[in-house]
Amino acid sequence: MTSAGARHEAAIEEVWNRVRGTDRAVVVDSPPGAGKSTLVRELAKRLVAVGEHVPIVVQTNDQADDLVIALAGAGLSTGRLHGQEWTPPAGWPRQKVRTGTKLGELGGCDVIVGTAAKWAYVKADERTWPLGVIDEAYQMSAAALVRVGHLFDRLLLVGDPGQLAPFTVADEHSVRSLATWPLDTAAGTLLRNHPDTPVIPLPVSWRLAPHTAPVISDAFYTRAFTAGAAPSDRRLELASLAHPALAHAAEHGWALLELPAAHVPRTDPALVATIADLAHQLVTADVSTVDPSGPRPLSRADVAVGVVHRDQKAHVEAALQRRGVTGVTVDTANRLQGRQYEVVLAWHPLSGRRDASAFHLEAGRLCVLASRHRQACVVISRAGVDEQLHAYPAAEPVWLGTDPPQVDGWEANRAFLERLAPHRIPAR
Repeated sequence: MTSAGARHEAAIEEVWNRVRGTDRAVVVDSPPGAGKSTLVRELAKRLVAVGEHVPIVVQTNDQADDLVIALAGAGLSTGRLHGQEWTPPAGWPRQKVRTGTKLGELGGCDVIVGTAAKWAYVKADERTWPLGVIDEAYQMSAAALVRVGHLFDRLLLVGDPGQLAPFTVADEHSVRSLATWPLDTAAGTLLRNHPDTPVIPLPVSWRLAPHTAPVISDAFYTRAFTAGAAPSDRRLELASLAHPALAHAAEHGWALLELPAAHVPRTDPALVATIADLAHQLVTADVSTVDPSGPRPLSRADVAVGVVHRDQKAHVEAALQRRGVTGVTVDTANRLQGRQYEVVLAWHPLSGRRDASAFHLEAGRLCVLASRHRQACVVISRAGVDEQLHAYPAAEPVWLGTDPPQVDGWEANRAFLERLAPHRIPAR
């Protein structure tokens, strides 16, 4: 076993020992691609093996469906607690899975998986559990935790502190004066009110490569992590006519493709066209991905385009359709959380803007966009983001009774650009 593998296994065993101990709550901090979902699945298997039933709270239906499929594949009798409008996704397992809108319909299941919104309708007089597992605990709000916490005597909260936090489009000023901010993360609220809660970091990212993991670790995380892959484990092989940004990213893991500086609408037509051209070349040229399992052609499902706004998504999808490109994922950072691809084309949140708003400076948004890839990430932006950051230092108000974020968004954006400076490629 490699040293990275040994450190990962040691962290898993520490989590298991804590879960079987007397701690009222345990928090597991997981960087991108550290095996968080695998950890939840492994702990569920171990708990079932010692005779326990395991309730798992997730944040979205997609997360719930993916986890149920994985648990059923591991041989566990799994219940899917869902709402009236839910429909099974493609590939839904027929064995080892029961579904129901009410808890009573899932009797006898070893594991029950549902969203926090659905678990909130379960009453404590129906049933309580000795241990509840909260998946994506940094995506879950404190308000959502309050609605389900009474169902469990003890909690295991697993999540990625560098991802996007809960947010609202409503005016938050009327409730910002409260001692506890309802949209604080579930993990953050628990740690603030119970500072003695043990926090166990997973030390290795199995997704990010050795030349990309340090960039993400340094810019977006307070606890450093390393890559589990060896430098020679992965390789992206491109045709000789590849775009310079793609060729650079294939060699170095990163490329920052900069269009000329300009203040433009957020659906910047030139940037849309550039992203569509890069995606078209990736899926039509002779591109292969190589890892320890061997070489294989890069498929369209291996490529993702990460954007900031839904109108940007619509424009990129339309541009891809005009080029006959289908099967490439195009989505916002909010919806790309937890997903993984070989190559990612990321629209920089601050590209072409006249200001640097709190929304576009949020560390989690850029972190998600820049950490979905196993092989290469090309960040596409208008030039001038450095000057933009220095012209608009962070000016968010400091709210009484709340803790400052672990990672400052302005500083994270500055550090990320600094690390990508050697990988700048001017657009032709």
